[in-house]
Amino acid sequence: MSEHLLPSGYRNALLIDLDILIQNYTNLTSLLASREPFAVVKAEGYGHGGVEVARAVYEAGARWFGVAALEEAEALRTHEMGDGFGDARILVMSDTLAYNAKRLVDADCDAAVWRMDQVEGLASAAREAGRKARVHVKVDTGMGRLGLRPAEAVDFFEKISREEGVEIAGLMSHLARADEEDGEAATGAQIREMEALVHALREKNLLPPYVHVSNSAGLLNYPQAPGNLVRLGIALYGASPQFSGSVTLKTAMTWVARVLQVKEIDAGRPVGYGGTYERNTPGRIAIVATGYGDGYPRILSNRADALVGGVRVPVAGRVSMDMLALDVSKVEGIAPGDEVVLQGEQGDGAVNCEELADRAETIPYEIMCGVGVRVPRVYLREGRVTHVRKL
Repeated sequence: MSEHLLPSGYRNALLIDLDILIQNYTNLTSLLASREPFAVVKAEGYGHGGVEVARAVYEAGARWFGVAALEEAEALRTHEMGDGFGDARILVMSDTLAYNAKRLVDADCDAAVWRMDQVEGLASAAREAGRKARVHVKVDTGMGRLGLRPAEAVDFFEKISREEGVEIAGLMSHLARADEEDGEAATGAQIREMEALVHALREKNLLPPYVHVSNSAGLLNYPQAPGNLVRLGIALYGASPQFSGSVTLKTAMTWVARVLQVKEIDAGRPVGYGGTYERNTPGRIAIVATGYGDGYPRILSNRADALVGGVRVPVAGRVSMDMLALDVSKVEGIAPGDEVVLQGEQGDGAVNCEELADRAETIPYEIMCGVGVRVPRVYLREGRVTHVRKL
């Protein structure tokens, strides 16, 4: 019955189809017109592997990458990314306080800033290195998170412009409700704030070369948003933001796990911690080598389906740390060592990330990012395994 997707000896794995990622990237960039794509590869590329995702889309033409942690940027800079990766720009979007200034300069990163002490620290480190630090000023137009207020921005730009050792490379903000059907008024207000700020900076000859506000939802739902960079996040990985326009995307991630045991159960026989699952008639359960210790959410106990031989079967009982049970009573021929798909496609069946997120009362971002570090990432090109990495 098994399709033998797992490499020999693995209890479970994430299969990452890099060809699908590249196709998503190509489909999204076709919507950009004159704007440039910016691939967000933070949080290990939303669980897919940041280095591998960056390499794949770099080969497809990407030259801008976004991370949250400085360590993520350093990993990209020090990893063998292929000939010519040195021309890539990596923006560290939050881990940019003054104590990281030297490392940011040494890694040749762009840095998001919203305080003068950040700018001063970067300027000092850059002068010592005999270069300039590139900064993107983060403005809070309505997210209520990082960034200075729009009313403070022009004065901030004027101060930075006098700081030796700093190059003002960008102006950035972030849309808070672009993926919500009732978020049009709030998003429109953010867009107007950004447009007014762009106008004010242009009038004073302070507008930097790059402006970016749009995330995946902004690109698909608000193509009129200002900016010449677009940050491609969740859509790059195949999960379409809510309230989104028409674009063909496919999930690049397939989560496969191995069956450890198949056992008959009697009617009324409880399964798992707390005995929360019972059948009215005799049946069979398969014990599968994945649990919440691997990142499979415990809230999916008795709430999710998986695929066995392409057939949907329910999660039976509570998800344990290292295992979960599936009711395979309607599937014939399953045996220990066979493979089940917890997320992805198998045969004619599919369990997508959006479905798991809905049943877990969360968002696809969390499902993707939550797959644990002990789950190996297996990378595919043209249907063949290129390499395996443990995060």
